[in-house]
Amino acid sequence: MTLLLQGSMVFVFLWLVFGGLGIPVPEDIAVLSAGVLVHRGAVSWEVALGVVLAGVLVGDSMLFFLARRLGARAFERPLFRRLLPVERRARLNDLYARYGGRLVFLARHVAGLRGAVFAMAGINGMAPRRFLLWDALAACISVPLTMALGYFGSLHVDRVRAGVAHVEHWVVLIGGLAALGYVAWRNRHKLRGGLTRSRQRPMTSALGR
Repeated sequence: MTLLLQGSMVFVFLWLVFGGLGIPVPEDIAVLSAGVLVHRGAVSWEVALGVVLAGVLVGDSMLFFLARRLGARAFERPLFRRLLPVERRARLNDLYARYGGRLVFLARHVAGLRGAVFAMAGINGMAPRRFLLWDALAACISVPLTMALGYFGSLHVDRVRAGVAHVEHWVVLIGGLAALGYVAWRNRHKLRGGLTRSRQRPMTSALGR
């Protein structure tokens, strides 16, 4: 996330595209980072939302169209073998046959299911317009909500940091005063001890005489 925050919306866009292609990078981290960048004033809300939605839909579409073009041959490719291992294919295929576009809508909100369902939809030949409609509808819900989490999370982090800095200031001040008090007390104690000893010496001398 640090790299995303130090970069720009172009980097966020590329992160989302690569994540949509099935590369194991957490897509939600990029969306949260966009919200943080908005809060920090690095980009406007409108621009960030547009870039994030574009990155999400481009990445999803590239995976979908690649799977659709390959069809059943996709299972021979390493990317799709990872997304759709043998033990998972039958279950996802049954779910797709039962729910169709609604499964695409649901999968957009579930990180571990997203790529596999989009690939299965493409392999099964879902109409592109239908896929884009369900995917865009889901993204229009999940993306603003996730960005809002990043925005308000950054707001609270900044407040916490400000509070911590304030507390640290008082801790240092109190610690300094305590140290000065201890030094003053110690010097006063030594001074009293010196005065007591100086008073005892004449008394001892008089007794000795």
